[in-house]
Amino acid sequence: MIEKIKVPRKVYDELVPLNREVHYTLDFQKIIKMAEDRGYQKAAAWLKNHEDDYKRGFSRGFEPVD
Repeated sequence: MIEKIKVPRKVYDELVPLNREVHYTLDFQKIIKMAEDRGYQKAAAWLKNHEDDYKRGFSRGFEPVD
């Protein structure tokens, strides 16, 4: 079983609705801007420092940790 990418719960809560709108991860800066435009500040801040984790999690899934 492929392990999901662990993220802080507040980030997870914003990534879930964001990922409903994202169809591919090629334009990573666009994903960050989309998060900022939708008010997902925690997700946007996390994305800026975790591009590889996000791309892996996009296909594997994310798991919240507290």
